[in-house]
Amino acid sequence: MNELSLFSGSGGGVLATSHLLNWRTVGYVELNPYCQQVLAQRIKDGCLDEAPIFSDVRVFIAEGYADAYQGMVTVISAGFPCQPFSVAGRQKAEDDPRNMWPATLDVIRRVRPRYCFLENVPGLLSRKHRYFETILKDLAESGYNAKWKVISAAEVGAPHKRDRLFIVANKLVADSDSGYNREDKEVRTRRHVIKSSSQDLADTKVKGLEGFGSEYRSTQEQETGYSAWNQGETHESKWWESEPDVGRVAHGVASRVDRLKALGNGQVPLVVARAWEILK
Repeated sequence: MNELSLFSGSGGGVLATSHLLNWRTVGYVELNPYCQQVLAQRIKDGCLDEAPIFSDVRVFIAEGYADAYQGMVTVISAGFPCQPFSVAGRQKAEDDPRNMWPATLDVIRRVRPRYCFLENVPGLLSRKHRYFETILKDLAESGYNAKWKVISAAEVGAPHKRDRLFIVANKLVADSDSGYNREDKEVRTRRHVIKSSSQDLADTKVKGLEGFGSEYRSTQEQETGYSAWNQGETHESKWWESEPDVGRVAHGVASRVDRLKALGNGQVPLVVARAWEILK
């Protein structure tokens, strides 16, 4: 499947989709300059698929790049910013200027993927601001049916909890029947803008992914389909053998990531893969 990754961060989610689910990333959208550098280095290392790295999702929409991806994408993944919904914040939801759900929805409606794979904090489910109902309503009105589940890193054998809410939405009707078929001559003409190479971003001089699931992947490749990680404690315990004995760690993120913000926002690859398998 071809994936357009929104709010890619430093790559925890796309490590899961590319290495564990065998998807192909055709575009990254990430505002943070440091995370852009990490993504560029991981592409250079060969750990992530070569694809353009875009910055602000709002510019991505305004300059026509989102429209240009129409017909090229099977799934949009988006861990849209969690600060408006986190219990650690003020939970201002739609009143928080950092709320990027409207932009995420705009990309979904323009690109019209078969699936949407969304991630956020469990605080999004809070009845205090009821914003989760808004998201489900927006998806339904756009022609998507949604399932969701809160999954923790501990559920896949990690020595830390790290609960996250995952939503998988699938398109119910063909675009020709949905009213969202935006294909036109202008969009087709703009497709040449989407290139197969990433931006020339600064080299972060970060060492490659040290042992990222190497033992796990070699086992997985001997299995039929995507079942190796679901064989009980053996594979999951091996996955976490090199995990440092500290809390709130996102395993699989680039070695020596020196910015806590990138680490704190990162997704745990094995949790991402488990969420997809449960909800797809």
